[in-house]
Amino acid sequence: MIGHRGTAADENTLRGFRDAQRAGASGFELDVWWTRDGAPVVMHDPTVDRTTNRHGAIASLTATQVSRLRTARGERVPTLDEALRYAAGHQLTVLVELKPTPTPAQVRTLLAVIRATAAGRYVIVHSFNAEAVAAVRRAAPELRTALTHDKTPISGKKAAQYGTALNVSRFLATAKAVRGWHAAGLRVYAWTANWPPAWKKLKAASVEAVLTDRPAAYKEWARTACSQPGPGAQGRRRSRQDQRPGLLLCTLCGSVRLR
Repeated sequence: MIGHRGTAADENTLRGFRDAQRAGASGFELDVWWTRDGAPVVMHDPTVDRTTNRHGAIASLTATQVSRLRTARGERVPTLDEALRYAAGHQLTVLVELKPTPTPAQVRTLLAVIRATAAGRYVIVHSFNAEAVAAVRRAAPELRTALTHDKTPISGKKAAQYGTALNVSRFLATAKAVRGWHAAGLRVYAWTANWPPAWKKLKAASVEAVLTDRPAAYKEWARTACSQPGPGAQGRRRSRQDQRPGLLLCTLCGSVRLR
């Protein structure tokens, strides 16, 4: 389970990422824009209006100006560097969504931050914008990347052109579609599922991870659901081998059990 923007109460803040982890998330998803002076910062919207105490487009503000912003709950807007250091320090998967199509200079700053924070092994760079994903793949083919997709069906062959994973709307993640994506060698991340009926459907479809705004509620549901296999939810896909021989780690609830 992945915390979508961390948590809904503190989206795209270090507090939100920390709370998602403490609730049992194996990672978090975040969004990136660049400031006027080229610093990648964590924010979903192109402006700071909705989530902070100021107004304006991120692209019109400097990194120093963004650092002075506060959310309604008093949290700072983190830099990508800060978010990735947190993820790497806690060995958390982090889905980094690129909101704009980055310029070559912005791609260089993105890669510099990923390398400086030693977070490459934990990062999946993704975007709705296929050209943004392609730009990262050209510059750093060693990184994991994924297309983010919704509204219309997409084949495994097409999705695999953009990486080793697919970040897809939960409405498209049927069992049949997921089988096709798996057959193409893709890991499937489904967003944004916030209630048990959707979680149950995605469990049955055997996605690798669910993105949710409610990590704590999901974790509580999964403690029961992981012991009740759904149709098509084979252990190979619902669980992955723990590093210790003879054990499986449940991808729903994170518990370790004997094979």
